[in-house]
Amino acid sequence: MPTIGLLTAYFVGSVPGFNPYSTEHDKDIAYFVLFAVFIATGILPVIIAIVLKQTKLISSIHMPKKEERSLPFLLTSMCYYGVFYYLNSYLELPIDKLISYFILAGVLATILGFMITLSWKISVHMIGIGGIVGILTVLSKVGDEVLILPLSTSIIIAGLVAFGRLQLNAHNPKQVVAGFFLGFFCEILGLLVAS
Repeated sequence: MPTIGLLTAYFVGSVPGFNPYSTEHDKDIAYFVLFAVFIATGILPVIIAIVLKQTKLISSIHMPKKEERSLPFLLTSMCYYGVFYYLNSYLELPIDKLISYFILAGVLATILGFMITLSWKISVHMIGIGGIVGILTVLSKVGDEVLILPLSTSIIIAGLVAFGRLQLNAHNPKQVVAGFFLGFFCEILGLLVAS
């Protein structure tokens, strides 16, 4: 989800990256940021889940029990923060402030998700798609342009994801709604601070 959110911000937002106003240097930075975020928030969490499954710390990579979600959530939060620190403090890349806060809001969402998971099961899928809807909502406001198609598409996808989680009996309606609004409000907060 963070990679999809970044692609969306770079393509349809007022962020230098892949829109017509971007330079080649902007594109190079955007590619590097996308690659780093994909590795840290996509590949590493999958590897973590596989290792935890192999070491029998979790029963399944789907982590059906809330007790199994705490350690993966914590490690994923560390990956999210790691990529934020790596890009902003270690490399000191000239990343647009909106992108930095987008990543930082993802860190906040995963940390809050981890804390909630200690006592209650929340939908991680809905945290992710809620974040995408939040990003597009803010980009619509920041760019003075309502991104009707991407925003409405993300809302429809959020509805489909929620329906899927409920149909699979993976979550109850409260867990789905809570996940969506956690992701949504974390991104709204982070991106409004940046703008």
